[in-house]
Amino acid sequence: MRKIICYLFMTILFMSCNSQSPEKLFVEAKLMRTDNNLKESIIKLESIIKDYPQHILAAEAQYKKAEIYLNDIKDFDFAIQEYEKVIRQYPSHEVAKNSLFMIAYIYNNYLASYTDAIDNYNLFINKYPDDELIPSVEFELKGLFEIEGTIDSLNQIVSQRRNI
Repeated sequence: MRKIICYLFMTILFMSCNSQSPEKLFVEAKLMRTDNNLKESIIKLESIIKDYPQHILAAEAQYKKAEIYLNDIKDFDFAIQEYEKVIRQYPSHEVAKNSLFMIAYIYNNYLASYTDAIDNYNLFINKYPDDELIPSVEFELKGLFEIEGTIDSLNQIVSQRRNI
């Protein structure tokens, strides 16, 4: 009987040592990112998302993952995918709004995919018309419309030369 109690105690102790709170995982993920240990940081963030999907930090963890892929790893396409997960999985959280802005920003400033940028900025305006980011969105769109005009002019020149 004593061996069974000892075994149960050791099992409970081992399980409690392995389970970490989402808060602790989040702090560790931030520290690992600071130390440039990006793989471990992503693993910690993924643990929060998987093990605590309803916790307030799950949305933050998904957003931080996207930030790592954008700013540290520089995988812009994958960053967009990670920001899209934020929007799908946590649509009412504050980071969903920021994710939509970042998707448009990446298309505009990193991928030169201007149509996608315009579409996503316009979606942002439609979803969040009174948001504090609206001046930034309008600034980005102004630059995009100037680029779009230049592209249209160049396309006309190319089209005219083909007709000669």
